[in-house]
Amino acid sequence: MLKYLRREIRDLEAYEVKERDYVVKLDANEGVDWLDGLNRYPVDRSDALRDKLARQLGKTPGELVFGNGSSELIELVFKAYLEAGETVVSFSPTFSMYRIFTLIHKGRYLEMPLKDMVSLDVEAFIAFANENRAKVVLISNPNNPTGTILSPEAIEKIVREVDAMVVIDEAYIEFSDQPLTDKTRDYPNAVVLRTFSKAYGLAGIRLGYMIAHEEVIGYINRVRSPYNLNVLTQGVGLKALESVAIARENIQMIKEERERMAKVLRDKGFDPLPSQANFLFFQAKKGLYRYLADQGVLIRGFGGDLEGYYRLTIGTPKENDIVINAIEEAQNERSQDR
Repeated sequence: MLKYLRREIRDLEAYEVKERDYVVKLDANEGVDWLDGLNRYPVDRSDALRDKLARQLGKTPGELVFGNGSSELIELVFKAYLEAGETVVSFSPTFSMYRIFTLIHKGRYLEMPLKDMVSLDVEAFIAFANENRAKVVLISNPNNPTGTILSPEAIEKIVREVDAMVVIDEAYIEFSDQPLTDKTRDYPNAVVLRTFSKAYGLAGIRLGYMIAHEEVIGYINRVRSPYNLNVLTQGVGLKALESVAIARENIQMIKEERERMAKVLRDKGFDPLPSQANFLFFQAKKGLYRYLADQGVLIRGFGGDLEGYYRLTIGTPKENDIVINAIEEAQNERSQDR
């Protein structure tokens, strides 16, 4: 939206890469080919990948832009909309990089605590954002690290009533029970981010995408570096979009394993939060974390206000069985030490 755009970006023209057919290409200072055509720069706006994803989502190509994971896309929003000293608002706990990115871009970062780490008072959050004159509002949905989720109605109310750009980070949305829908055409201040890292299992290629109003995508392209998505990532992304059935099978497996692991944790005396993501968030003593690490089983531990909380990513049934056995062994050792 022009209303929130940085002044310096309003008159900035996007760097345009002309894609043309050729017999001899000597216009881009590229090197000599020796490895499968990788001497050529990639297609700047990932046209083939963008067209295919747009068809799957029922969007136009002009409503999408790709990035090196969602992280680059968050920073592109900041580059386009955030002036030094302006406020970014989110809730807590949430993705720790939101605060870091805000500080890197010289913004002021404010959080409103979730009630019992689960629920958000939507009315209070809207007031919190508006009272602090937020320029950007960040919503992780499902939320990382808790796995909890806001309803589509709550999201729409926030987008409608805050006077800011609202970034809805849906990195884990495919693991939820909510439909993959958005209202970016109705609300130009809404930006939706998704990724191939989680549901598609492709964290190694660093591929994320943004869905937004065409006007917003145009501004984002003004601050996006040319050729930001490499040839290999574009190619693997296309292959992933041709393998949607495999992704769906994996998502269903993760959902089933998530419920199994949640029950196991509850049966063993832990109390994981209800999760709509591919992980579980729970409290435990440090001894469990250390024992698992000693056995080569790595889970995520937190510090600061989240000291004593842990996040367990849901793996394959075989991996999850190893975790279960390690937890049982840890509890047996502790009972023998008493």
